Amino acid sequence: MDLSAGFAGIMLGAVLGFTFRRGRFCLNTAFRNILYIQNYTLFRSYLLSLVIAMAGSNLLEQSGILSLDQGRQEFAWLANVIGGYLFGVGMVLAGGCASGTWFRTGEGLIGSWMAALGFMLGAASIKTGALAGVYAFLRGFVIAPDTALTIDGVFGINRWVIIAVVSAGALAVVSSERTSLARTRGELTWRSAGLLIGALVVLAWYVSFAATGEAVGLSFTGPSEKALRAFTAAGAWDWETAVLAGFPIGAFISARMMREFAWRAPRADVIAQQFGGGLIMGMGGMLAGGCPIGHGITGIAALSVPSLVSMVFIVLGSWTMVYVLFMRSSSDE
Repeated sequence: MDLSAGFAGIMLGAVLGFTFRRGRFCLNTAFRNILYIQNYTLFRSYLLSLVIAMAGSNLLEQSGILSLDQGRQEFAWLANVIGGYLFGVGMVLAGGCASGTWFRTGEGLIGSWMAALGFMLGAASIKTGALAGVYAFLRGFVIAPDTALTIDGVFGINRWVIIAVVSAGALAVVSSERTSLARTRGELTWRSAGLLIGALVVLAWYVSFAATGEAVGLSFTGPSEKALRAFTAAGAWDWETAVLAGFPIGAFISARMMREFAWRAPRADVIAQQFGGGLIMGMGGMLAGGCPIGHGITGIAALSVPSLVSMVFIVLGSWTMVYVLFMRSSSDE
């Protein structure tokens, strides 16, 4: 990767980190709040970002500007199911999804630093480390090998019909909820966060193609594993690791501007839980082939069947752990 492309990647990552942090855009929180406090504010923000990303990304591909193939995968169904579920469990234990964990490192949260370290180690351990055999075995259960299954392809329907139906359903949910979480001064509203993040996901496709000649969608699992290998001299920096490097920088700038940066450490047992959650999250994300951003926005926007399946099981894993950690004890009282 040349210097100019690396700089562009870091700058894009910084803009993303600033925006994610300013919008408190963490999908762990979004899914947790649905079950735990019956609040859909962050989920509405997610749906709005998905609608924007879906329309914009497919318009770029339809216009012949770039291909979204990097956001589509073989349907390794067993890995998608098990990996997605593990990721959901892990992100609740870690206190944040992949993007939420990384932007909280920019706030000075030691627990999130430990979760990020666990995330990288977990992803590396199952991709190329001691658990590589498990990865190869589970990723071997493939429907239609060497084919990236898409929703429109499976149903034999024009992609824009699928996009229109999904967008209509998502916007119906977006407009149905009247209550919203309180925001501190300077934070983005859920609408602004959803619109901006959706647009930035589209921009990530375009800027990566303009800078490197290859269209690369936004994700955190693969880049986190690559970053660990780059730090240990076992791998090289590329576009995705440059974007990842810029992400906490942007979050740090946001936190400093809002005077919210501070080095803070939770209890030792909480740090251990977050590190363990990061490990599980990393292993699950690598098995599934992505995180809630890589699958839940980038992949679903590309109409990927594996991304849709993975997200269903990420949510199920999340809700399982939310019940175990936060709801079971109160219901037993």
